[in-house]
Amino acid sequence: MASLRRPTPPFPVALFHNPNNPSAQRALKTLRSWLSARSIRVLGPRHIKSARAAVALGGDGTLLAAARTAAPLGVPVLGINLGRLGFLTATDVHRARPLLEKLVSGRLVSSDRMMLEALPPQGPTLPIVNDCVIQGATAGRVVRLSVRVDGESLGTYVGDGLIVATPTGSTAYSMAAGGPIVSPEIDLILLTPICPHSLSQRPVLIPPGSVVEVRLEPRHPREKLVVLVDGREPFTLSPGEKVVLRRMKARLQTLSEKDRSFFGVLREKLLWGER
Repeated sequence: MASLRRPTPPFPVALFHNPNNPSAQRALKTLRSWLSARSIRVLGPRHIKSARAAVALGGDGTLLAAARTAAPLGVPVLGINLGRLGFLTATDVHRARPLLEKLVSGRLVSSDRMMLEALPPQGPTLPIVNDCVIQGATAGRVVRLSVRVDGESLGTYVGDGLIVATPTGSTAYSMAAGGPIVSPEIDLILLTPICPHSLSQRPVLIPPGSVVEVRLEPRHPREKLVVLVDGREPFTLSPGEKVVLRRMKARLQTLSEKDRSFFGVLREKLLWGER
């Protein structure tokens, strides 16, 4: 972890929130007033290029949305949790002000994390903070996925689908599907099958510079796959099409206090190690 460089005024901050969440709207109003009273310039998401930091008000979904925008620009992200779990966030709304004081005085540390990107058959490249989920377009239908790593066949996955996750995403859907927990500052790519129909198909960790290709092996001409990036931005794959996943050049910087460790978050949020 690296300490956030002590800022010089002005210190512009971009605020992200869920507009459909009344709690987030109230918190946004309060936080904007608090920052403005301290002569801190408050920016909207559209002006994040001019920000020194991004603050996400909400749960992990809001932080993921902020991260996908901020990471390519090199803007660090601070998450303030308004939801139930908030695994990726640095604190909850009741303890936000002391953390913001540390933010504007340069007393937070930055965790540097690897991201992935998905290359669909059509459309723009999509940044991935947590994971890319590839599954059948029809719920409950088994799919056959041909997977290649750096041009070499890894095999055919038969089951409900496949999760391609970052280390940050190892504690999300991948963990629920039986994948390992990975420290977010380790660089690697995690492949986790979803309900595989084989005892030999287990999660695989591959080098961070690998290029993963996933293609549908259809059982009928109309079969399709649905690909979800960080739980949103879905697109479909038809027979003959593939999605390519690789390491993104940009990296995500998340902000937190010096004494907030990944293992401490595991104990707090997931009750790790408790009987």
